[in-house]
Amino acid sequence: MLFELRLAARLLRTRPLFTAIAVATLAVGIGANAAIFSVIDAVLLRPLPYPQSERLGSLYTRYLPPTGYDYPYFALSGPEFADVEARVDAFSAIAAYGFSFQNVTFPAAEAERALTMQVTAPFFDVLGIRPARGRTFTDAEATRKEGCFAVLAHETHEQFFREFAGAADAIGRTIRLDDTPCTIVGVMPQGFGFLDDRVKVWTPLTIDTTETPINRQSHPLQAVVRLRDDVTFERAEMELQSLRAYWAERFPDHYGKGHFAVTRPLHEDIVGDQRQALLVLGAAVLFVLLIVCINLSALLVSRGEGRRREFAVRQALGADRRRLIRQLLGETILLAAIGGGLGVLLANWMLEGLLALYPERLPGWQAIGIDTGAMILAFALVLLTGFLVGLIPAMHATGVRLQGTLKAEARGGTATRRALVVRSGLVIAQLGLSLVLLVGTLLLVRTYQHLQRIDLGMNVDRVLTFTVSVPEGRQPDEAAARRTLAAIAARIEAAPEVEAAAAISSLPLVSAGPPDDFIIDGRTEPAPGSPSWNARYIMATPRTFDALGITLKRGRRFTGSDGPGQPLVAVVNETVARLYWTGDDPIGRTIKYFPRETSPSIRIVGIVNDVRSLGANAAAPPAVYVPYEQAPRPGYDGRSMTFVVRARRDPASVASVARDAVRSVDAGLPIANVRPMQDIVRAAMGQPRFTTTVMSFFAVVACFLAALGLYGILAYGVEQRAREIGVRIALGAGTGEILRLVIGGGMRLAGIGILIGVPAALVVTRLLRGLLAGVTSTDPLTYVAVVLIFAGAALLASYLPARRATRIDPMVALRAE
Repeated sequence: MLFELRLAARLLRTRPLFTAIAVATLAVGIGANAAIFSVIDAVLLRPLPYPQSERLGSLYTRYLPPTGYDYPYFALSGPEFADVEARVDAFSAIAAYGFSFQNVTFPAAEAERALTMQVTAPFFDVLGIRPARGRTFTDAEATRKEGCFAVLAHETHEQFFREFAGAADAIGRTIRLDDTPCTIVGVMPQGFGFLDDRVKVWTPLTIDTTETPINRQSHPLQAVVRLRDDVTFERAEMELQSLRAYWAERFPDHYGKGHFAVTRPLHEDIVGDQRQALLVLGAAVLFVLLIVCINLSALLVSRGEGRRREFAVRQALGADRRRLIRQLLGETILLAAIGGGLGVLLANWMLEGLLALYPERLPGWQAIGIDTGAMILAFALVLLTGFLVGLIPAMHATGVRLQGTLKAEARGGTATRRALVVRSGLVIAQLGLSLVLLVGTLLLVRTYQHLQRIDLGMNVDRVLTFTVSVPEGRQPDEAAARRTLAAIAARIEAAPEVEAAAAISSLPLVSAGPPDDFIIDGRTEPAPGSPSWNARYIMATPRTFDALGITLKRGRRFTGSDGPGQPLVAVVNETVARLYWTGDDPIGRTIKYFPRETSPSIRIVGIVNDVRSLGANAAAPPAVYVPYEQAPRPGYDGRSMTFVVRARRDPASVASVARDAVRSVDAGLPIANVRPMQDIVRAAMGQPRFTTTVMSFFAVVACFLAALGLYGILAYGVEQRAREIGVRIALGAGTGEILRLVIGGGMRLAGIGILIGVPAALVVTRLLRGLLAGVTSTDPLTYVAVVLIFAGAALLASYLPARRATRIDPMVALRAE
């Protein structure tokens, strides 16, 4: 084989243009596959970096509220967590956790807003990870409220030493979290993360398991579990079903309404809805590589026609067919090897672009790069593409008939009909595959356009957002903390650059607010198992609707007089009015939150338009807005609020105004997450934009290769039929007849490709249904548009060789004979 490779190298050097084209197309195909595979491997294939990670699972409750909104993965309450610990034997360990943003202060440094994580004592044991230094939390530290203890991320530990230079060890020293001093007891290993690599500090989580109605119905806890060695997730689900029966019997009013516990593998929980988009992109790059292989095979078949005499002579001199096939495969494998090497270099650049475009936070502990797995894939693709590209041309070129070939060459004969059939079949396959890819891409493009046209229910132009939190350690009184944040909003609004300023507990597209059941005064409560009344609970200052551009439909908004000590009021959205007051007017009616015996009545004073707070492709959930300073619902203190500031001009111009206002009210409060609302909208559209952008790139490459393949076969056909065309012209054939001859042949091939590609697309694009919105996988307009695009591309690819054919000089063609 070494001799064949040396011979192949010499032959490829004699055809530099062909070699460059072949290597470049293979590099694009192999590089794209290596780049996409690196992402798929990191997200979907690689196990989580925890011991026996396949035994780790996420635990949720499932809640089917009466409104018809399905929350399939909902947090647990404290009593529910205790019930799982006591009654489910499938788990060897269980831990609860939660995320929050806190003000983190290092010694002699200003506070900064950072993501922290609250965990129960077994959390690190459940994951099977030990600290790099010190220890984690004891059961006593996690169950008592006195004292504060912290475990630092490795990066936070490094930052600690930068801020507190000269310290021998961080263990035993103190940082402040929300102005509360916390003793550092441990440091986690470098690269450790769980769900979000931005976490800087872990602190103990205390669970309230007191059995009260409000505590059982409050759901603040996420949970991670580890299965026992002999237990599967299916068996765990069976035990959770038994727990559901216990809940339904003991608490029929709550669990009779479709509330139960579920678990699923942690890896599946982390991947979420990224799986389908990545698999679609993986299939798309495989399509591109297959089209590249077919394209090169067609070129090699055409090139092999010029070597028929060479192979016939070599056969006459005693070379067997296997030797000739080995030589041709050696050429294509060498081409693939060079293309693969260049493709790996290209893959690094492609991967950087993919990660820059990627909208989701990929798991921070999974290093994504062109690693050993990607190199093995590239090597496998080199062998596979070399074999696929070379097999058909090799079989065709070495299947010559000795005497017939030599006689045809002596006569200056044209290409064999067999070669024409092979090349035509390869071009048709290219066209069909490209059509499938283009249909899928156009469906995603139309989905993205549909999402962009959807009215979100708010006006995000000129709006700046940021978050401020007043920790309990700084201001113990909740009402005083709310007054502080309200004063900041008022101070910002007084600036001449500001049109409106407000604060809201749940910013649309970032958080829809906690779903909460309520009671409608004067109505009989729904019976157990019947739909209850449920809506998102959102606290807001009076100018919130103005700042976000939410339209008042009926009634009134909040005013400055709706404050503490005044009658409690609420504004609902149109979905609440439609669901719970069908054919009636909710304005003037009153509602209560649980517990019903002690909660005050809240009067509905207005109705505003729906806001698609869950995303452009999700219907607006029912929402109840209450005045921030009244805070009528126990349990929601409003210490952390997102400010929305509508600027008169550029939103960036009010960032300094906001910072000055916060400092003037309380200089110790940091602001975080400063960004325009338009950036938040773009981020919410990130997944469809990413998938559409990448698919569009691959579709353009595929269509270009298909058109190039069609052009190549027609151009080669014109060259081979020069004598025939010259005779036709000599006999009086006009330019139109020659154009029709060549273009007609090209359009016939395109027509066959379309007839094959359309049914294939109807089948394949069913895989995209989960990614589509506002369009179906069988959308006729999309298919018509794709057919027209293909017909236009085929016409252009056919016209260029046809024009060349019309310029053939019949005397030159005949003299060549």
